[in-house]
Amino acid sequence: MTDISIAGLGAAKLVVMADGLLKLGDIETAKALYRAALPKASPQLQRRIHIRLGVAHKVDNRLVPTFKALDDLEAIPNANVFIGDGLATWLKALPFFEDQRFLDIAQRHADLLPIRNWHWNLQTALWAVAQARKVPGDLVELGVFKGHTTLFCAEYLDFAAWPKRWRLYDTFEGIPEDQLDAGWSDVNRRLYGDTFTFEEVRQRFAHIPNIEVIKGRVPEILHERSPGDAISFLHIDMNNATAEIAALDVLFDRVSPGGVILFDDFAWSTADAQRRAETAWFAARGEQVLPLPTGQGLYVKR
Repeated sequence: MTDISIAGLGAAKLVVMADGLLKLGDIETAKALYRAALPKASPQLQRRIHIRLGVAHKVDNRLVPTFKALDDLEAIPNANVFIGDGLATWLKALPFFEDQRFLDIAQRHADLLPIRNWHWNLQTALWAVAQARKVPGDLVELGVFKGHTTLFCAEYLDFAAWPKRWRLYDTFEGIPEDQLDAGWSDVNRRLYGDTFTFEEVRQRFAHIPNIEVIKGRVPEILHERSPGDAISFLHIDMNNATAEIAALDVLFDRVSPGGVILFDDFAWSTADAQRRAETAWFAARGEQVLPLPTGQGLYVKR
């Protein structure tokens, strides 16, 4: 048996080896080789390695097809490819790769989200939260999961120094059975059933005193623990049409002019019930939500 040393191999060769191992399903060895290649790589190759590590972040039946799509797209000259769950871009600028602070904070909290390469979605949320700084009212999130997106935005924007509050609402027990949309039972059980706790998430935000984590069911909890009369940013991510429409009924009139409503799931094919219900709700008021290729939906109140 021959021992093989990688010490003398350049970054490009290590990446080729790791790519082959990833295709074969040896994910952990592939990730180790990608990490070994990073210090030796040029900035352009480092970017490609980080994208690969993000693809390998979640091991499921989408991993190999996602990597194959990445591999195929990189055959396009000067393609500048980026790929994650549900989104691939090429021949586009990737501004977050020019922002080391963005990359560092995204990497720090990546394990809180079981999704690969969430950078485009984080960039959208970051833009929306930044708009809220100059709009009257506090910030609200409905559907917190482990706190990933809010934590990223709050740390990047130094929200602890803002003269505003951010209230985060969740059942921390999954989607209530009577609010489940068709096809969500398995996801509800697998992702939310006994996988994390209210106390865990509350502790995660303990270093940011103007963020409050609140346990309760929407819409009832919005009456018991009101987010206030003025809202500058409303992030809706409850994965069901019933609670999201109920939240709009309670909170829409409190959103200040210029305030942003960001729907996490609006344009995902798996969230068709939410999109249809919310499209009708806004159309009845002569308004529209902008569907984004990230899967999000964006609305800025006039």
